[in-house]
Amino acid sequence: MRESKASLWGFIHPYLKPYRGRLFALAFFPIIWCLVETIAPFLIKVIIDRLAIKTAEGSTIQITLVSIALLYILLMFVLEATIRICNYVWIKTFPIIRSNLQSSVLSILQTHSYEFFYNQLSGNLVSKYRNLTDSFENIAKSVLYGVYPAFLSFVFSLAFIAFINLSFAAVFLGWFLAMGMVSVLLYERSVRTTQDQAQNQNLLFGYVGDMFSNILTLMAYPRTISQENDFKRLQSESVRSTQQAELVTFKADLWRSIFSWILLGMMITFLSYGWQKHWITLGDFSFIAAICFYVRRTIWMTSSQLSDFFKELGTAQEALSLILSSQNLKTVERSKSSPKLFKSTIDFSQIRFSYDKGKNLFNNLNLQIPAGQKLGIAGVSGAGKTSLIHLLLRLHDPHQGTIHINNEDHREYDLGDLRNLFSYVPQSAMLLHQSIFDNIAFGKIEASREEVIEAAKVCLCDEFIQNLENGYDTLVGEGGFKLSGGQRQRIAIARAYLKKAPIFILDEATSALDEELENKLLKRLCSHLKDHTIILISHRSSSLQKMDRVISFHQGQVIEDKIQD
Repeated sequence: MRESKASLWGFIHPYLKPYRGRLFALAFFPIIWCLVETIAPFLIKVIIDRLAIKTAEGSTIQITLVSIALLYILLMFVLEATIRICNYVWIKTFPIIRSNLQSSVLSILQTHSYEFFYNQLSGNLVSKYRNLTDSFENIAKSVLYGVYPAFLSFVFSLAFIAFINLSFAAVFLGWFLAMGMVSVLLYERSVRTTQDQAQNQNLLFGYVGDMFSNILTLMAYPRTISQENDFKRLQSESVRSTQQAELVTFKADLWRSIFSWILLGMMITFLSYGWQKHWITLGDFSFIAAICFYVRRTIWMTSSQLSDFFKELGTAQEALSLILSSQNLKTVERSKSSPKLFKSTIDFSQIRFSYDKGKNLFNNLNLQIPAGQKLGIAGVSGAGKTSLIHLLLRLHDPHQGTIHINNEDHREYDLGDLRNLFSYVPQSAMLLHQSIFDNIAFGKIEASREEVIEAAKVCLCDEFIQNLENGYDTLVGEGGFKLSGGQRQRIAIARAYLKKAPIFILDEATSALDEELENKLLKRLCSHLKDHTIILISHRSSSLQKMDRVISFHQGQVIEDKIQD
């Protein structure tokens, strides 16, 4: 648990550091308002004591009471002002920190390995992402407006009570320590059960999200999701973990309730006895009674916030696994600038790779691809064609051997810079739930409308886009399901074409097109990208014939390598 806490603080701290001044102000203002909230009832005590004094100097007492009343009004103004200023500073600070945190987490996620994402449910990842970026703000809020002011109120109240009577202060201190001990003893269990609860809820949301993302399958095989065994199991685990987490809170509240009534009982007893023995004045009696009720109410409300604090802490620590996963793609220290591939070769040298501990898919694979070559790759499903591309893109790393780009190990380059050298279109052309224009423009930052339309025309998209009701502004639906498979593929190819990276990779990316349309598209790409390297994976011999060179894979080995006229 200590390691987890250290990791959470170590992760969040850099985002707080630029706002040290504002955070100091947020920590300072509660000191003022808690001190004011303690002084205010003390002034009432003074007023009561003054009124209880029988003297002929009535005018002097009246003047004193007016002064105290004015001071009380001033304190209430200071209280309201500091609270409002604190709220304003919060509004101007934490939404920005939260936004920076969201952007950073998203960037960190992009460094994870391909395996990390295909082993996770998207709904689970989204839920963890939200938990991580939201929980830190909820933790800060529970501390600033709950735990911290409650502690300050206790300290100031203890000081004033000790000034009046040390015996009462000792009872008050013992009660507070007993209340705090409840939280300390249940801390570990509270965080642990909350982590379990968050994990089970994330898995449940991930399952539901997976069902919705495959809505066509659900429609083709009608059934009630809520009756599925997996859903029932996840729901049952979520109920169990939620009940365990709430039971911890219930036990904590029960013990705090017992200690609160003990405090009130002892204080009333001591106050009555002290009044009879003339240890305290009437004003002391009213002040101590009022401050005990006030602090008890504050601590009780804080105990609820403290439970929320533990829940948020457990949720954040569980979600932190999202970025602390051991599956992050490892990179060697960067020592080179981005390679210039227009004049570079790609060299797979003695590559060994497998997806598990079984037989290697690639066993001592060697392959050279000259710059600017149009390479076709053939082979049956499972021969290693797509795996070769994934190694090149560093979606996976080989177990042995190296991939050289311009005679340099491609792992020595920044991962983002490396992938910017490739325009990659997979067979399953998934589109963003945005407009056609936005989907194509995604290939190039700040692409103009003219550039997008030009890319669409080259890739044979413009004609069918113009026939849509909203043209380029048509929303394609999640995954692009409002369009046909061939239309989705052409839009994905247009997006890759707009990027115009040095190496253009089509992994069965034209499989949904008829042969005539495919041949026309490939002819255009080869013409417009004549200086680029093109790697085409296809089962159609007519498509491969348009390449300069064709290699055939079988069980991870090149069994044929032919230069074409």
